Amino acid sequence: MSPKTKNYDKKIFRLVYILNKLDRGGKISTRDLSKEFNVTLRTVQRDLELLNMAGFPLAPADKGIHSFTEGFSLKKLMLTKEEASLLSFLYEIAKTLGRNFEESFGGLLKKILSKETESLFYAKIPEGLKLDKSCPFVTDLEIAVEKRRKIEIDYHTRKKQSRFVAHPFKVIFYDGFWFLLARSDEDERMIKLRLENIKAIKLLDKTFEVPANLKSMLNESVNVWFSDQRNKRVVLKVEKEAAKYFKDKKYLPLQKTLKENKDGSLLIEAKVSQEMEVLPTILLWIPYVRVVTPKALKQDLKAIIKDYHDTL
Repeated sequence: MSPKTKNYDKKIFRLVYILNKLDRGGKISTRDLSKEFNVTLRTVQRDLELLNMAGFPLAPADKGIHSFTEGFSLKKLMLTKEEASLLSFLYEIAKTLGRNFEESFGGLLKKILSKETESLFYAKIPEGLKLDKSCPFVTDLEIAVEKRRKIEIDYHTRKKQSRFVAHPFKVIFYDGFWFLLARSDEDERMIKLRLENIKAIKLLDKTFEVPANLKSMLNESVNVWFSDQRNKRVVLKVEKEAAKYFKDKKYLPLQKTLKENKDGSLLIEAKVSQEMEVLPTILLWIPYVRVVTPKALKQDLKAIIKDYHDTL
């Protein structure tokens, strides 16, 4: 990661943090933020100026104290704090590209921030735990991931409590839950840790190496059950009733159409780390999807369906 990219990451983090406090009706102090972020007072002031220029109205309550103007709320605009901070960040980039880009993006922001404007687009994002509430260790995790420092974790689940050393790679969000993607220092297993189960983090002086295939591993994933070893081949038959959906969208990791049959059905291939990468999709599309290979997956699927049937 280049120094410029790191600076952008930190700026977005600061903007999210500031917008979060403002949107909860709170007041922010430039001096307090300067100390909290470990940056100069002028850096915080520039962050606030950027938010103001991007269209998020700030009202000075006192010297160095700011809040949103009365009646303004991200919720009314149907914006999350993350989306608002991203808009501000993109506006700053647009300014560096010249006057035409700045004016065009400024016009776009006015449309987005207009209460009267109803967007024709709607994206449903899984609602999940709030990152700031479920994990009070975000700052430590940010340092550990950025500096590639090993961490000691106290991890509590309903079944057991444990303490171990891990190599933190990324904080990831799947199906409404936040996870820490890491590698166990003891046995080098790839692990995903629910953030709300992390009770304490200790930064260690030892460092680690990031896997060369980390980005491709994440890009190839379709759910949280991925791993760094994608060496199992699965072949499915998709009936004609569902074929068009599997043509238009990749539901499975490294999905590839092997054959289009005359009756409209498909043979689909996927490369997976474990069965759970494909089982939820297969169960969702029953009776229009059937397992061709491997035999073990077919047998496991039969057992799941039988167990469910027996409980009815």
